[in-house]
Amino acid sequence: PTGIFAHSPEPITQNLKDLCQLVKEKHSDIGIAVDPDADRLVLINELGQPLGEEYTLALCTDFILKSGKRGPVVKNLSSSRAIDEIASRYSCECHSSAVGEANVAQLMEELIKQGYPPSIGGEGNGGVMLPDVHIGRDSLVGLALVLQHLADYKIENDGKGTISQLKGTLPVYEIVKDKIALSETFTPQKVDSILNVIKKEWETKAKVNNIDGIRIDSTNDDIGAWWVHLRKSNTEPIVRIIAEARTEQLAKERVAFFFKYFA
Repeated sequence: PTGIFAHSPEPITQNLKDLCQLVKEKHSDIGIAVDPDADRLVLINELGQPLGEEYTLALCTDFILKSGKRGPVVKNLSSSRAIDEIASRYSCECHSSAVGEANVAQLMEELIKQGYPPSIGGEGNGGVMLPDVHIGRDSLVGLALVLQHLADYKIENDGKGTISQLKGTLPVYEIVKDKIALSETFTPQKVDSILNVIKKEWETKAKVNNIDGIRIDSTNDDIGAWWVHLRKSNTEPIVRIIAEARTEQLAKERVAFFFKYFA
């Protein structure tokens, strides 16, 4: 090994084609991908299709709460609403932090000090944080939870059941992610000004959270429920725009709509 990858080592859909093909060729039950420091876990279903990185934490959360380990769930603002609904399914609260493993960990520690130890935490990019082991993203911990969940699901269904079918028991959402590069003219200061305009315009129309950029949650009956998160990246000179809805089409429309504010 040279440490030089054939492509970006980030475990996202466009980088998982070889693994997806291998899962189909070998008729595997599941495919497993991690990033170089093994803190993110992404899963491939039995058909050779990515489950979507958001569903790693969703599956793990469902397993932990279903197994009887009840307590608050912690995620970041850019993570799927499916996590909130799974927590609600088991009468547990769901708390959101600013994006970043350190921010999720800090919120988990604060809840522990307050006497409300979280059952699980993590981020929608495939990062799972199980406080019973340690408060840090760990793909191997996440994998153990997912495999046990799948094994239990098969036992409950007379030895039958696939990872796709298990995912089908969870809330269905589609998430779309885009980004805008900063430049000499499109500066962080200009981004802050635009975000402030968006906040003022939307705070009377929907639920707005500004602890990390702007997240807008809407239950608009005309087009369906959706949320969008707009924020400056902590690691790159870009603005991230992430939207989620019941359908991919609506999520894409929301990204395009809010993209226009930065044009």
